Amino acid sequence: MLGGAAGCGIAGTPHPVSATPASPGGPMTLAGWKLTLPVAGRKGDAATLDPAAVSPPWLVADGSGGFTLWAPVAGVTTPHSDHPRTELDSLSPFLAGVGRHVLTAEVTVAKLPKAEPDVILGQIHGADAISSVPFVMLHDDNGKIGVVVKQQQSGPSGVTVPLLTDVPLGTRFAYSISDDGNGTLTFTATADGRTATGTAAVPAPFNGAPVRFQAGDYQQAEAEAEGGAATDDGARVTFHALGVGP
Repeated sequence: MLGGAAGCGIAGTPHPVSATPASPGGPMTLAGWKLTLPVAGRKGDAATLDPAAVSPPWLVADGSGGFTLWAPVAGVTTPHSDHPRTELDSLSPFLAGVGRHVLTAEVTVAKLPKAEPDVILGQIHGADAISSVPFVMLHDDNGKIGVVVKQQQSGPSGVTVPLLTDVPLGTRFAYSISDDGNGTLTFTATADGRTATGTAAVPAPFNGAPVRFQAGDYQQAEAEAEGGAATDDGARVTFHALGVGP
């Protein structure tokens, strides 16, 4: 839920920051990503596919060049999370605060969990030695689009950056998450002709740390906390476009 207190790239030269990065165009591709699924893998935790591939009913082509992701509350979790997910992880890590790196997407959230209507749609997440550590998380929390930036590599401390409110289910909207390469993080969200932009500093514990982008359907309900969940309870998200670039 939104609240204040969930290999290394080559350093590049910072580029000017655009308040509204262009959304990726053309059919969405799964190239350059691996996929976490809400079903058990060989070790009993959430399965992964590397490289990512269409995996019904969890990730299916939507017929219009995008992909629809389904994450049930009653799914299997990763070792360091209580929330089942169907999520893409970038195969190209980079160093936080070093060079400009931008994740852009266009999404439609069609369904949210009943008890906890919240889904993380995009992240900058720890990689390599800190691969279990969350950093930046963009939420759709019951129609509120905002970002949580963790301030430490452990513990609940975080800063919330609100973007848009009142984005109903079924609304197509765009977002971006940018590490500007100069110590600043920039976030945008655009829906129904409204665009909001927010910024936050790269916290010292993450500056220079290996990170990667993640994008998908990381629903925030816990099946055990609900005493078991119906098989049709969860989050359903369609990604119409997804891109990573400078």
